[in-house]
Amino acid sequence: MKQKIIDELLRQARLTFNVALAITAASAIMTLSGVGLVYLNKIPEASLTTTAGILASIGSVQFAKDAKEELREMIDKLPEKS
Repeated sequence: MKQKIIDELLRQARLTFNVALAITAASAIMTLSGVGLVYLNKIPEASLTTTAGILASIGSVQFAKDAKEELREMIDKLPEKS
């Protein structure tokens, strides 16, 4: 039973990591788009796009960190094999 729980937690951790990676990639694209808009003299749009990209990146990193910490806590709480 303990192994099934660990396997499920690892599956969820992988999924969480993949989602965080996708969000980080999307936010990087948004940030680069904002930089491109600055060079095209579209300053208000650039500010909005760059800010959204940075906020999404920060949020995804925090989400991945929280998920990892939760996984560690769950593993620590699992009963030891007798």
